Amino acid sequence: MSVLSIKNLNTGYDKKQVLFDVSLDINEGTTVLLVGSNGSGKSTLLKTIAGLLPLWSGEVHFKNEYIQSVDTKNNETLIKKGLVYIPQKNGLFADMTVIENLKMSLLHLKDKRESDSRISELIEQIPVLKAKNKQTADRLSGGEAKLLSLAMAMVNRPKLLLFDEPLAGLSENNINLVLEYIEQLKQKGISLVLVEHKVKELFSYADTIIGLKLGYLHTDKLNSIDNIKKFMI
Repeated sequence: MSVLSIKNLNTGYDKKQVLFDVSLDINEGTTVLLVGSNGSGKSTLLKTIAGLLPLWSGEVHFKNEYIQSVDTKNNETLIKKGLVYIPQKNGLFADMTVIENLKMSLLHLKDKRESDSRISELIEQIPVLKAKNKQTADRLSGGEAKLLSLAMAMVNRPKLLLFDEPLAGLSENNINLVLEYIEQLKQKGISLVLVEHKVKELFSYADTIIGLKLGYLHTDKLNSIDNIKKFMI
């Protein structure tokens, strides 16, 4: 069953078009690796799916619901329904603690007891964050910050997680740490769309590999790391 369906999507910034007639279906429990060179439209696609950028034309359906507007209320509605986006730059509150960041991600719940319950449950699953739950985000390592961003998404219990460059700027140890949790998400049956330049590290995690070049979608011959690297040039 499809969790996300995109039909003839066109969008961009101001008068500059970035994406052209993008059509894509993602099934429940599927991990998609989205590849392409800088400026190819990968992040733009994620933001449009998440309802943060307007559709110029075309359609985006999440769980059969049409994503049609760009406003805070609509974005919160999508999060509640299970569509969660993690931006490339983490989106953390630098001067807030790990726990406070998690609370901020659940403000839309309006239910303190439910919020506290979700946070307590999740923090037990990520020992690295549990050990530093009173530390501010600006004192976390790169890997710890990525895990906190992931945790802020996970407390919202996503059905579809859009993760922009989960491995960017991380050391080898932290890359392995983040990969462990990506594998756990797959095991839970959460649908994933991962945008990443470190293709080799994520290749084996992907059920489907899709490319973007100059705003157009490509799926042919992206079946090996060498072919993907050639495509991204």
